[in-house]
Amino acid sequence: MRAFLFVILSLFVPPALAQPPGGQGSFSFLNIPPNARVAALGGTAATALSPEGHYFLNNPALLDSAARHQLTLSFVPYFASTRYYTVQYGLPVKSRGYWAAGLQYLSFGTFDQTDLLGNPTGTFSANDFALSLTHARTEGNFTLGATLKAVGSSIDTYSAFAVAFDLGGTWKHPKKDLVIGLVARNAGFRLKEYTQGADPPDLPFDLQMGVTVKPEHLPVRATLTAHHLQRFDIVYNDPAQNVTYDLNGNPLPRKVSFPEKVLRHLALGLEFLVHRNVHLMAGYHHLHRQEGKLATGSGAAGFSFGAAVQAKGFQLAYARSLYTPVAGGSSHLSLRLDLNRILPKK
Repeated sequence: MRAFLFVILSLFVPPALAQPPGGQGSFSFLNIPPNARVAALGGTAATALSPEGHYFLNNPALLDSAARHQLTLSFVPYFASTRYYTVQYGLPVKSRGYWAAGLQYLSFGTFDQTDLLGNPTGTFSANDFALSLTHARTEGNFTLGATLKAVGSSIDTYSAFAVAFDLGGTWKHPKKDLVIGLVARNAGFRLKEYTQGADPPDLPFDLQMGVTVKPEHLPVRATLTAHHLQRFDIVYNDPAQNVTYDLNGNPLPRKVSFPEKVLRHLALGLEFLVHRNVHLMAGYHHLHRQEGKLATGSGAAGFSFGAAVQAKGFQLAYARSLYTPVAGGSSHLSLRLDLNRILPKK
């Protein structure tokens, strides 16, 4: 497996490292948190303690804790009529390591179609999707994982397709509750564009590193994730806002301090273990807060919170992610089912 990961990484990751962060590429739905727990912990996570398997769409190496025959369903009523669905399933394959399949589907709803004069001619729909296959294997304290994705998008009769993959690894402390992880997400190449001959936009590549720790005798887990490490300066300078001019009327670029540039790479999540079967979660994503600020104030943009309750055979999790004061936020609902316990054994 190590040889396989090395070959894939050497072939595809180098050209992807120059790609810009989200908002300047395509298939950005791949950055939406795939389940409620990740959404509650700041929206991204490269590591986790007891992730229960459904974190593998964030880092394929986290599949090592997934139970075979485990199913996770997630639903997000996103902005306007947009709906986001994910399905994650631990395949019951009896082999060395773990296998899982995933589906991410984003529906933009139905739109009115008109001719050049504005006369209605019918309706059309738009959607994005990704089908994925993940494999992870543990050797000692290290776990390596890889995810292969078939990514597609359609707008009426136009469509685009791409092949993407994630490569990740984690190291777990042999005695303490400590995990360190590294993952390269959404590297790959495009196979088809919406229109022939168009300049293909970049995939939303993201190089992440994270750490999760549970201090001894404290009922809390802390997760810190550094994202978009392939590019240091990810500050977006909006030419329509915060523009200053010199004495000759020339626009001056907005200056951002070094600490601020560092902070925009970080997301923090806290999980409070109030009971064995009840967890409360809170998160903060600094880049989301800074990009969600308005001239009238930022409100609670960048913050998230949630809760998870579980019983024998299932877990229910809810999260709320907050954006700009105008847009509000999004709710995330996930249901994890252990089919080994629920379905009758033959």
